[in-house]
Amino acid sequence: MRTHRRIEGAGSEALYNARAATPDYLRIFERWARDSATYRAQCGQRGNCRLDIPYGPHAMERLDLFLPQGTAAATLMYVHGGYWSSLDKSDASWIAPAFVEAGYAVAAVNYALHPQASIGTMANQVRAAAAWLYRHRAGWQGERGRLYACGHSAGGHLATLLLATDWSHFDPDLATAQPVTAVISVSGLYDLAPLLDVPSVTAVSGMARDAAAETSPALLSPHPRSRLLTAIGSDENQGFHQQAAIVAERWAGVHAGQVVCPRRNHFTILDELAHRNGLIFNVALDVLTEP
Repeated sequence: MRTHRRIEGAGSEALYNARAATPDYLRIFERWARDSATYRAQCGQRGNCRLDIPYGPHAMERLDLFLPQGTAAATLMYVHGGYWSSLDKSDASWIAPAFVEAGYAVAAVNYALHPQASIGTMANQVRAAAAWLYRHRAGWQGERGRLYACGHSAGGHLATLLLATDWSHFDPDLATAQPVTAVISVSGLYDLAPLLDVPSVTAVSGMARDAAAETSPALLSPHPRSRLLTAIGSDENQGFHQQAAIVAERWAGVHAGQVVCPRRNHFTILDELAHRNGLIFNVALDVLTEP
């Protein structure tokens, strides 16, 4: 297994502290929350959303489902970021409109955050959300429609883990299924070991060394018939660029390509996913429509 040189203090923060590198990140978060609330209100008036659907017994095991007119072509599950410790599905509704207009159902998923849950528990909650959507998707999409996943930052990490999940171990009823066949990971994290040397990350995530090894997608084997599309902004911390390179190498057999977004940082890159003319959105549609 590859080892990592410890990078203490300011150097490690420069690699992975996206908020410190983006002075106006709170303004961006406020925009996400405002645009999300507006979209939920619009969907409520049109009657094309189902909010706070439970997918499990925990209070945080809830999802919001946004539906297109008519039968959905497929379902895209979205997992928010926040270094496993912040944000909420209510901040992510704004990701849905372009995909809904393109004929997809979009499910924004919540999961328990640190310190209430470990990263391993979060991973299992996201798996449980995927299993619930897989079982119920026939209620809003065609028989041949598939389930896909998308995530940003820590959400990209959790979504990518779905492609390396042993579903027979997680849920025996899904032993012969592969619920999620493709993932779009935006500024994701794939090898968690370097994050153990980032004080701001370990402080909010409670990450332990054994959990970092067990939940690092780059150290696991993806399903051979799966596809992973990655995206990175040119203005992101260098650590996220390193993470993208790691998974592209380790998962070369299923890596569907990388979208590099000029002049986008760790947070503004989501505009390229959420808008119909966005770089990530248009490449994602190609991946989601492949047979």
